[in-house]
Amino acid sequence: MSQPVGGALAFMGLRGAMPLLHGSQGCTSFGLVLFVRHFKEAIPLQTTAMSEVATVLGGFENVEQAILNIYNRAKPELIGICSTGVTETKGDDVEGYIKLIREKYPDLAKFPLVYVSTPILKMRFRTAGRKQLPV
Repeated sequence: MSQPVGGALAFMGLRGAMPLLHGSQGCTSFGLVLFVRHFKEAIPLQTTAMSEVATVLGGFENVEQAILNIYNRAKPELIGICSTGVTETKGDDVEGYIKLIREKYPDLAKFPLVYVSTPILKMRFRTAGRKQLPV
């Protein structure tokens, strides 16, 4: 299981939370298929659906649109945002995006938007084993 999927699973354990993966649709599809097969029910996993252009230029509009859609349609008590490999590699400033969104939309000023950095690339298979070995 990847760190973004693990982060989404943690958010799913919170009452009224809606997990949002900030990355391409493929990253979210992987987690969605995994969860649906395991839990055997519909899973409310959302995505910012980053395209190639948004990945290069930055994902502010994607994050903004996803948050607004989730907030207005699903009415969650909390939106939990997890990064993916694509947005971690790019270095999107999601905390900065959240600050701008809160300033732009007064309804979201006090709404819980929780960002968790889930860097899938920091613990690769080859380095993960070394971290377990005693020095």
